[in-house]
Amino acid sequence: MERVAIIDLGSNTSKLILMEYEPGKSYRQVDELRQVVRLAEGMAHASVLRADAMERGLKALATFKAYCDAAGVTDIRATATSAVRSAENGETFLSLIKERTGLTPEIISGEAEATYEAVAVANSLNLEDAYVFDIGGGSAELSLLKNRKLKSGSSVQLGALLMTETFFEHDPPKSKEVKALKKYTRELLTDLEAEEGFAAELPLVGVGGTVRNLAKIHKKQRDYPLDLLNSYRLPGDDLEDIVEDLLTSSVADKQTLSGLKSDRADIIAAGGLVAAELLSYAGADAYIVGSQGLREGVFYGALLGDKPLLKDLRSFSVNNVEEHYYPYQQHNDQVEILALALFDGLAKLHGYDDWERELLSYAARLHDIGMAVSYNDHHKHGFYLLTSSELPGFTHREIALLALLVRYHRKGDPDDQGLGDVLGDGDKKRLSKLAGMLRIAEYLERSKAQLVTNLSCHTGERYVQINVEAKADVSVELREANLRKGLLERAFEVDAEIVSL
Repeated sequence: MERVAIIDLGSNTSKLILMEYEPGKSYRQVDELRQVVRLAEGMAHASVLRADAMERGLKALATFKAYCDAAGVTDIRATATSAVRSAENGETFLSLIKERTGLTPEIISGEAEATYEAVAVANSLNLEDAYVFDIGGGSAELSLLKNRKLKSGSSVQLGALLMTETFFEHDPPKSKEVKALKKYTRELLTDLEAEEGFAAELPLVGVGGTVRNLAKIHKKQRDYPLDLLNSYRLPGDDLEDIVEDLLTSSVADKQTLSGLKSDRADIIAAGGLVAAELLSYAGADAYIVGSQGLREGVFYGALLGDKPLLKDLRSFSVNNVEEHYYPYQQHNDQVEILALALFDGLAKLHGYDDWERELLSYAARLHDIGMAVSYNDHHKHGFYLLTSSELPGFTHREIALLALLVRYHRKGDPDDQGLGDVLGDGDKKRLSKLAGMLRIAEYLERSKAQLVTNLSCHTGERYVQINVEAKADVSVELREANLRKGLLERAFEVDAEIVSL
């Protein structure tokens, strides 16, 4: 495995992520360092980096470099964004960084920043076309994604820190200050629309610390059952309520707000107002939250080279999890083959389509990942791993269904395990039928030796015969599968027998 450290010297926050990866095949984040630097502080009045702001940035980067040296990380890719690129003394600051830390951050343009973010969104959300909006500390980037590639991107001075300094003099801000920021935001958005155009039917993806913190506040208010952020839906009506509360609360009160990082308490109201104004102006009804952004976009260049776009996002994500937790591909593949043969053979009984077939396929490949923790109760461990790890390209509903299929691939009568608010109509029946098929497939591969090579289904009125093809004695497999057929029988309301004829 190779390692790379990605450093983002942002206008509000500087962050390092440490990634381990096998080029083109798999990756995982193994560490993160974060430090508030407020580089853009004071830049509402002059395009100059203040001495104390530069000192905070230098200390943060010196800490990051010391960490990389201690960890033996030599591949370090650092970027500097809005505050540094717009500052008259930005190049002077870069010289100080090199002198004091040995690092050489690249000042990236607003268009380059939008490109990296577009790559991150394309490789983390299952969307072909979308607008991507990132509210940073000094600027905000709005990009148009078409066919998973950046078509256009613009950078505007709507950063949360910059807007706070420019418009909010009181705590909480007065009504006239809020109105002034709204007016300014609308004027910039009007200019953007003339340049970019808005299509209300396209989803609006929100990335960056402002939108993510707003989503975390919303999740806490809802008591949301999944601790996942990527692909979370933040409705516009709820966002307006949250922003109204933020605008009428003091910084001290916001510092104790559940879901909000306390060091963002003084700038979240302005950032939230900008986010709400864009959502309304674009005619969208919600943000789809993206957990990946600039840093991950830079990382994909290391993982994938000059063409950093995953061809099959969902399959790659499943392979990535499989590779890290249970890379026994022959067994996983055989369970998948048998599960899909059951799905196809029972099609007229369940009436499901490609979506359910795909979920069953992925669940078969992931069913044993809990073995990475322990054989005992590995179905429960697998459920935990999937509900605790973001699976790029999948919705929360799909992640919940995959996790529940893994949870019940061995035994037990399926229930929602507290995930009912994430599931959709008909998902309880869907879960039982798919889990029933997955369970039979698992026990027909009991020896993990691929002895059962295929199967066919014969159905009658309230009766199913599953006839297996084998290359050796499969008495163990037949015995185990027949002992575990009860879930399939109850789900489909049939009597079933599993035989080798």
